[in-house]
Amino acid sequence: MEKIKESAAKLIVCVGEAAVGIVLLIDPRAFTRFVLIAAGILFAVLGALSMISYFRMDPAEAALSQELARGLVELAFGVLVIWKADWITGSLKYLAVLYGGAAIFVGFLKLQWTVDMARLKTGLWQSGAVSAALSIILGVVVLAYARKALWVFAGVSLIVTAVSTLLTIFLKPGKGTDIE
Repeated sequence: MEKIKESAAKLIVCVGEAAVGIVLLIDPRAFTRFVLIAAGILFAVLGALSMISYFRMDPAEAALSQELARGLVELAFGVLVIWKADWITGSLKYLAVLYGGAAIFVGFLKLQWTVDMARLKTGLWQSGAVSAALSIILGVVVLAYARKALWVFAGVSLIVTAVSTLLTIFLKPGKGTDIE
């Protein structure tokens, strides 16, 4: 139980990776459409908040803030993403580039954790290195083969890297060895 408390952020990343991987295996188009609509709603809300903020500011401060323009751009972008979510989802091969880049980025984060573990001599940094390498390699492969079975590969790679990270968390030595 103590290891779970000490590694909460890493566990959240692992559970998120595994959940996204499973959903990508089940219905990648629906998942992608959901993410796009959620992002569109977020941008629209942020845009509305920026515009409200503009009108609540002192006129002199508002003139320098660009909040109205930013709010309009965010709102327009959010509405566009919601409105064209199906078209964007149909362009999955291009989204593969984003996924591959994200997998490589997560791999770099894991590499940072691994190097920290090795430098602090916490033990089992090797399994962290395997997890980081898997994330980076699988991200590169997704970028290279974006059109061929992308979502199946993406789902499996997320699950594999999540499991390898979980093994790193739970197999390392006891109290006082966690990297925060």
